[in-house]
Amino acid sequence: MSKVNQIQRALSELSGGDFQKLADAYLMEKGYGHINSIGSVVAANKVRAGTPDTLMVLPDGSYVFAEYTTQQAGLLAKIKDDLAKCFDERKTGVPVDRISRLVYCFAGTLDAGEVHEVTELCRVQNVELDLFGIDAIAFDCYSKYPGLARDFLGVAIDTGQIVSPDQFVAYYNSGKLATRLDLDFHFREQELPQVLDALENNELTVLSGRPGVGKSRLALEACERFRKAYPEYQVYCVVRRGRDLWEDLRVRFIRPGYFLILVDDANRVSRFEYLVDLLLHEQRDDRRFKVLATVRDYALSAVREAARPLDMCSELELGAFTDEEIKTLIKDEYGIVNFHYLERIAAVAQGNPRLAVMAAAVSKDAPLDSLHDVSSLYDSYFSSIREDLKDICVDPVSADLLRVAAMVSFFKAVDRTNEDVMLAIEKAFGITLAGFWEAADRLHEMEILDMYDDEVVRVSDQVLGTYLFYRAFFQDGALDFGALLSHFFSRMRDRIVDSINPVLSAFDSDRIIERMRPHVAHLWAELESRGSEEELFQLIDLFWFVRPTETLLWIGDRIGALTVESVDLTSICFAKESGALPAPSILSVLRSLAFEREENVKMALQLLLRYLEKRPAESAFRAESAR
Repeated sequence: MSKVNQIQRALSELSGGDFQKLADAYLMEKGYGHINSIGSVVAANKVRAGTPDTLMVLPDGSYVFAEYTTQQAGLLAKIKDDLAKCFDERKTGVPVDRISRLVYCFAGTLDAGEVHEVTELCRVQNVELDLFGIDAIAFDCYSKYPGLARDFLGVAIDTGQIVSPDQFVAYYNSGKLATRLDLDFHFREQELPQVLDALENNELTVLSGRPGVGKSRLALEACERFRKAYPEYQVYCVVRRGRDLWEDLRVRFIRPGYFLILVDDANRVSRFEYLVDLLLHEQRDDRRFKVLATVRDYALSAVREAARPLDMCSELELGAFTDEEIKTLIKDEYGIVNFHYLERIAAVAQGNPRLAVMAAAVSKDAPLDSLHDVSSLYDSYFSSIREDLKDICVDPVSADLLRVAAMVSFFKAVDRTNEDVMLAIEKAFGITLAGFWEAADRLHEMEILDMYDDEVVRVSDQVLGTYLFYRAFFQDGALDFGALLSHFFSRMRDRIVDSINPVLSAFDSDRIIERMRPHVAHLWAELESRGSEEELFQLIDLFWFVRPTETLLWIGDRIGALTVESVDLTSICFAKESGALPAPSILSVLRSLAFEREENVKMALQLLLRYLEKRPAESAFRAESAR
């Protein structure tokens, strides 16, 4: 049985209440305006007496009446009777001259003579008539509105990945990592005209940027503004359901029309190249396509590669918000005006509006100190993911979920084909290759990790990555921080810095430092016993704040072992040094101690003077360059 036949059969079997709900949704899709369902019971598929069944008010103050019926026998008489009621001001309370159009949806068929008869009844009243019988509704559901066929009739035409902007916002807001997408539009007035210009002049426009900087919100605003400027264009959005996209594209866009398609997180959409094929091979005089795609910065290269065959393609990069923009956003959306709250939220957000919204939502009715350690903020925001991970001790795969997620957060990306990394992970954390990738597959299904070609995984959200790293290493103890230091400090020092800094900034730094202290002390002692002076210097340069007293003593010993350098003071050059200071150095460590407690600052100053005494040229030169 063809899909159209299935739809027609399902339509003929609907009850009156079910048909009325479908007809209302059908007229909404066709653009008749806001629906007032007079003849439908709210939150139930039941009908109630009323004329018309549905009422729509037009901008000029006139009305559109809609009538529905599932009646098969005596259909013409039923329609004529309903039309007479619509033209009876005593029943409707509306003068006939205020009715501009009458719509009739029915689950049957009329012949040509019957269509002419009811059309004439309306023409006499100077009212336009639109008739939608079972055939018209069925073919529209098949070719234009497959969502109606799926939701109301149980007939799957596609996989539901192409939706209206309103449906996209609802879908987005329901996601595990979602902040509200229906916020007012803020602070992208400079970028918005650039996006609109790119849409006008290109088939594909790519909007890139870090996670959380507002790409989706800007893209939605651009689509709405473009539609108003070019009303012939219909806007659709692609949502990710992990299914092949081709059938949805074929079904939805088989008909003539002008279409603007928003693809959010294009790097996560299954087979983005299908949309490129649409732009390359399906453009016709009566059917035109434009695509606006958002993509995270780290995945931009993959989208570029897919779009390479296109000539008309534009890229725009979206930067972070300023602190003042973050504060204004929070004032406008959450009514928070307290200076201290705004300062802390801006500090937490670091230019990321998504993180700012998270902080504001949690802290609006909470004391200010709730934003000192934002672990509760992250716990609240990622509550659904915490529920997914709460059973980490139930079975071996579940036990690996948090550990694997945190490992991927640390490495930024893990490639199945990189044997060195995979062996290092197994050696450091005791998880097998098979166990790692089984957990990674499940995390991808949970939308916690992004997986590419079944070989490379990344954390799906930068903020989430920080949270998972904190949970695994410092809150739940799922991973051993000491193992991370022992196996990766010497070769991945920068990666450790990138992972530790946001954790210390967001969560209770004193508690985290206490957790790190024994592990740093253990590696410190191990390096000393091995005589690894250079590596120990690197450790101290990074983790001086974990053992400040021991750091000062170690620096003091090194300065004490120096001999006095004889230098002609008149030859010392105080010109500013170009380039970054080499690290680590005695001066770089002492400079870091400038904001320690008072007694440690005094010791650091004394050591600095001792160092100046022994190395006056270097100290003078570096002191000038550090100003």
